[in-house]
Amino acid sequence: MKGQHKTDRKKDTDATKAAGATPALLDAIKATAAALDAAGLERTQIAKYHNTKGGHGFAAEDANNIADRLRGKNAKIVGGGNERSGADRLVDGVFVQSKYYQDASSTMQAAFDPDGAGYRYPGQVLEVPKDQYEECVALMRQRISDGQVPGYNNPADAEELVKQGTVTYKQARNIARAGNIDSVKFDVKTGAALASGAFGLSFAINYWQATRQGMDQTEALKEALRQAFSAGAATLVTHVLTAQLLRTKAAAVGTVAARQGVRAIARTSIGKKAIEGIAAASLGKTVYGAAAVNHVSKVFRSNVVTGAVTTAVTCAPDFYRAAFDNSISWKQCIKNTAVNVVGVAGGSVGVWGGAAAGAAIGSAIPGVGTVVGGCVGATICGIGGHMAANSGAKSLADKLVDDDSKALIATLEREMVALAVEYLLSEQELKQVIKDVGERLDGGWWRYMYRETEGRKKRGRRFVRREFEGVFKEVAAHRLRIAPPSAAHFRRETDAFASNLANGSEGGSPDR
Repeated sequence: MKGQHKTDRKKDTDATKAAGATPALLDAIKATAAALDAAGLERTQIAKYHNTKGGHGFAAEDANNIADRLRGKNAKIVGGGNERSGADRLVDGVFVQSKYYQDASSTMQAAFDPDGAGYRYPGQVLEVPKDQYEECVALMRQRISDGQVPGYNNPADAEELVKQGTVTYKQARNIARAGNIDSVKFDVKTGAALASGAFGLSFAINYWQATRQGMDQTEALKEALRQAFSAGAATLVTHVLTAQLLRTKAAAVGTVAARQGVRAIARTSIGKKAIEGIAAASLGKTVYGAAAVNHVSKVFRSNVVTGAVTTAVTCAPDFYRAAFDNSISWKQCIKNTAVNVVGVAGGSVGVWGGAAAGAAIGSAIPGVGTVVGGCVGATICGIGGHMAANSGAKSLADKLVDDDSKALIATLEREMVALAVEYLLSEQELKQVIKDVGERLDGGWWRYMYRETEGRKKRGRRFVRREFEGVFKEVAAHRLRIAPPSAAHFRRETDAFASNLANGSEGGSPDR
């Protein structure tokens, strides 16, 4: 059992070290990234995947677009305006029309007018499902031979006119739905950039903090990488879970509710400017009126989901400790969760308030100024808003509910005093004991103590004695050894002392 205690304590201690020197700041980074993710998700067409006829076609556009961007191409979605016969994407200056139907024949038929007028998308390359490419090229050759493609006479040009998509028809359908490997893989790709941003910011902060605290370069790098990986992974997990939830019917209901709230805000002049600023910062371009309201409504809806997922991911360790590890109380778990909820909400308010303000300031530089100003304002205010809200919530919660550690600290102090008396420690020895004990008292150790004692005082005192009596023994072992006087010397001094008392004086034997 003793070996098991050491193993458990080491795991908890390692977990605490992994929390970093500035856990509040790191939590703020994760919460800010989650709020920014809401805007990033709405720059895709995810809202159309589940609630629009042919939603898999929008999923295919997004999947092909992200694949092209990852290949280094300049690709973007341009079909948001729903212009008749308008292009869906623009890739390295080439307009692309995406068609995804269940078989090659249906895919090609959708690209031609049923009345025989010919190819519906002149000047655009036709993007088709990956698994239908060869057959679509053959069908396009036949269409060219039949004179149905204006400007093309050579059937060999079909390969230039038809572009192979990066996903199959089945994969596109899966991407539009939640709960399958294709949609998860797609979400990992779309969340990679955001996760890398959280990784980089966390790394920079932790490396700076570690070097300030005296770590050498190697240890500082290890600590910074550990924290950065944690922040990046948490951000990616939050993104994937949020994107999966946004594919459900509940997301559509949330959009309607959010739109009503945003419309109410937009009725005031200040609210209207704020909403247009948030929309501009999110979209990277200026939009007004209903377009701004609709986009911000979706962003807020997504933000509620990302906030809930972020809270769940952040609080999962505390839930495990309370439910399975028994290293914190349910009271502590609920308190931590409540504080975290307020912190995440504060971060979201900070992000969008900062985005609106930053976009307004940056608008002095048309175009790029709005985008950069919005991003910088959102990041700074998001982190600040989270930390301020978290600090305020923690102060209020502390007045209402004591942390587990408060009772544990009182037990520790009482037993330490008892041990100090038993070992007759001097002031200097007591300072050394306090120093040695203090080096072990981190968050992991308090959880270990709670798990071992279940918060009971008697068990707590036995636990403290078991854990730290060795420290007292070690300090006492370094005391100077005092040699006892010899029997002859003792008798001589005793006789001399008695003689002096008889003569009315005190002292030992005269010097010889």
